[in-house]
Amino acid sequence: MYAAILQITYHTHSCITLSLIYYLGQWYENQSKSGNIDNSDMNNNNTNNNNVNDDTCEKLLEGIAEAKTTIDLFLNNRFEEAKNRLHMNTHSGMYQELSNSTILFIQGMATIEQENLESAKEQLKTTLKACQAKRRKAAISETFIKQTEKSRNTIYGLYTDEQAHAELCYAEGLLQLAFLSMLQDEKLTSLIKCSLKIRQCYKCYRICWRILKYRNWQNEISKSAFESGVHLGVGAFNLMISMLPRSVLKLLEFVGFSGDRQFGLEQLRLGAGMKDSLRGPLCALLLLAYDLYATHMLGDSVVSVSSEQPEHMKEARELLDYWSIIYPNSAIFLLLAGRLEEISGNLQKAIILFQRSINSQSDWIHYHHLCYWELIWCYALQADWQKAILYTEKLSLESRWSQASYRYMKAAFLLQSIEDRTAFDIKNHDGIIEKPQEVVDQLLTDIPNMVKRFGGRSLPIEKIALRKSSRYFAQNKRLTLPALELIFIWNGFKMIQSQPDAITAFIMICENKINELFQNRDTSETFYDDYCLALMLKGVCLRCRGQTFQAYMCFTEIIQSKRKLKMDTYLLPYCEMELCHLSYEEGEIDEAVKHLEKALSYKNYHLESRLHFRIHEMDTRLKENKRRLSTVTIHQEQQQSPTIKKAGSEYFLALPSIFSNNNNNNSDNKSISSFKSVDIPSNYSSSTSTSTSLTLPSSSLTKTTTTTTGVKGALSARNLSHSKNSSVETLSLTSDARRFFDEDDLDDDDETFIIDYTQDE
Repeated sequence: MYAAILQITYHTHSCITLSLIYYLGQWYENQSKSGNIDNSDMNNNNTNNNNVNDDTCEKLLEGIAEAKTTIDLFLNNRFEEAKNRLHMNTHSGMYQELSNSTILFIQGMATIEQENLESAKEQLKTTLKACQAKRRKAAISETFIKQTEKSRNTIYGLYTDEQAHAELCYAEGLLQLAFLSMLQDEKLTSLIKCSLKIRQCYKCYRICWRILKYRNWQNEISKSAFESGVHLGVGAFNLMISMLPRSVLKLLEFVGFSGDRQFGLEQLRLGAGMKDSLRGPLCALLLLAYDLYATHMLGDSVVSVSSEQPEHMKEARELLDYWSIIYPNSAIFLLLAGRLEEISGNLQKAIILFQRSINSQSDWIHYHHLCYWELIWCYALQADWQKAILYTEKLSLESRWSQASYRYMKAAFLLQSIEDRTAFDIKNHDGIIEKPQEVVDQLLTDIPNMVKRFGGRSLPIEKIALRKSSRYFAQNKRLTLPALELIFIWNGFKMIQSQPDAITAFIMICENKINELFQNRDTSETFYDDYCLALMLKGVCLRCRGQTFQAYMCFTEIIQSKRKLKMDTYLLPYCEMELCHLSYEEGEIDEAVKHLEKALSYKNYHLESRLHFRIHEMDTRLKENKRRLSTVTIHQEQQQSPTIKKAGSEYFLALPSIFSNNNNNNSDNKSISSFKSVDIPSNYSSSTSTSTSLTLPSSSLTKTTTTTTGVKGALSARNLSHSKNSSVETLSLTSDARRFFDEDDLDDDDETFIIDYTQDE
């Protein structure tokens, strides 16, 4: 009874409180509209805030200049000098605090040493306190009153330069602290706290976005630094969220996150275009990381068999050409330049650039590990297992990121060299010569004791290492093509698909292994797992060489053997994904969708999360393709008298049914849904009457050599707007349609196609 009374009292109190807040907000809004409230004080405050105190503004500009100097030192390989400079200016401003925190954050992430992580965490807490002290406190009326365009101008105009930058720096520091906490503590409560920090950071960037939109800035340097930071934060958030798998996206959208990839990339490009701003180089670095790493891991965005480079690689080359002039010896830009050559298939050029990056600085040895990692794959893709083992050994000795992964990689390369009869004796740390097989046994024995957990989860590659090590001993110290499997997992074969000789060498390795497996078929309990793995690797190599039919046969045979697989069940969804790519490249979109849905239907297999990222990427690509090429069938009963108009040397016909009303009472908007190809008799004569016409660039439509052809191709209804002017109606391209067409086509007025139709009066 008492509980019921308390509950009723609680709900009654809550309702009264909310009602008071609501009516207070309504009263304030009505009074503001009627002019009974004098906003002169707010306007005066706004004016005063725009004319910031000279000392505060000067201190802020000094902090921005100091942060810019730090970034320049960092990108010029003067890491220790940048670090010492920040230590000298400790507690002198929020930008100095944030710069110091960021350097310690990078150092902690590179080393994964508890001491460095704790140091970065403490510095970030100090930074957040400094920023929090200078953030603007929102008034109650701003929280509960519905914001209009006018009120937003007033509210966000109240922010001073210092308060605006404090909001931005707070968001950046909070995001770094969330990642560090997630890396250090794998408890559920810690993960929840990290999620809340990221959510708060997301809200801070939304506030910064509105400040940039509504506030009038007096100082261009301050505005430029703030604007580049907003482009960096908003772009990074949209980009990262948009790349997550569908299942994760649904959850994030439910709690208020959203991500648009094109918008995110656009923001980063705007930031990178502000080359003299504080965060311009950082926007460029993030764009390069996306173009050179994310796109490769998520799909097949590398140089094709015909050596054609996709757009994102052209963008990366342009960015590197510019920033390499400003920072010619930068270890970071040399690494990224090497990565560009690597995914382009120019492995020797890549190796030279990675070596230059290593030799360019010696302050941060841990930065060399990124270059070692890339060098491993450069040599592995050339089947130079000895050099690959050399750099794997360096990583295992110097890096603490994933000892289990490094040991398995070294064992895999050693096993492959034994099969290729290129193995060599190895000298251990005590100077004792050991046989390759003995080294492999020892490496794989130690793996179970070296598996780590980050953010409560094990790394996917460590799970593979653990599973393969136990399988190695279970099947009489034998693994099937372990080095090639690693190359496939990291999407390495796509890097060299423009190098036919290298691909052919790997195909021969696969075929030799398949022949060997068939010879020992009766004595092997895992024949089908080993055979399907070798067949899968062969199919991937065949696809890279352009032999699509043979690749299709390999993948199909694996799927037909799915009931015989005991361990490597992950091959099935990966095969479906390869078939999806094959169908997409052949233009069979419906077939590609079917294979994509089949790949998505598999559950609980190894490397599932990695494939889900690729599935999401392909799903996005298919939806974009469908959006651009969607058409509506023209019903035969809607045929009406056509009009033919000549453009250049061809005749084109369009029917009136290509237009459909959208039932909008406020405008005469219409849209194009499809075109239909119709044969026209040679003696056909056109009539003249009121017509609707569309002028399009000649290269936007498919040309033919005959004069009895129709318009081929289709435009999405949402990409064209229709306007009416007396008896003549014209169609104009919207911004989406302009992105659909090539910019050069839109500016070309020399030759156009004109589509007319006549409606019966």
